[in-house]
Amino acid sequence: MAARYFRLLSLAAILMLGLCVAALDASAEDSPSASVSGSASSATDYVYDPAGKRDPFQSLLEIRKPVVPDEPQTPLQKFDLDQLRLVGTIVGMKEPRAMVSAPDGKSYIVKIGTKIGKNNGVVVKILNDRIEIKESFYDFTGEVRTGIQTIQLPKREGV
Repeated sequence: MAARYFRLLSLAAILMLGLCVAALDASAEDSPSASVSGSASSATDYVYDPAGKRDPFQSLLEIRKPVVPDEPQTPLQKFDLDQLRLVGTIVGMKEPRAMVSAPDGKSYIVKIGTKIGKNNGVVVKILNDRIEIKESFYDFTGEVRTGIQTIQLPKREGV
């Protein structure tokens, strides 16, 4: 039993010694003092240039730059879609319409094709309980992305 314990202990010691030697060899190769042959002025210094690079501390989910339209903005393009509230819809007509309330207290009638929201949004569909807006924006890579956002009609209370 003691011989077995001694063999196991000596095997562990040999393994530890081998790992220590390998670690010393690796650190000797990486250390600049071991591989310097010449003066310190011959080494080139690295200088980081942040021009043209994104901020690494800014969240990738929050980077949404709007595609800037060429024509003048409508009053509804001054607000984010989250700030607008759908008041009602009329869908039985040839051309459906909806009423949207803005944070400035004014209400606006929108139809399909109306520009709305800060991200160059356009109303693409008006349904009984919501309107759908197609937005175009630049993502964090600089590519133009499009997405469909909805503004829901609030649930009726007390009925």
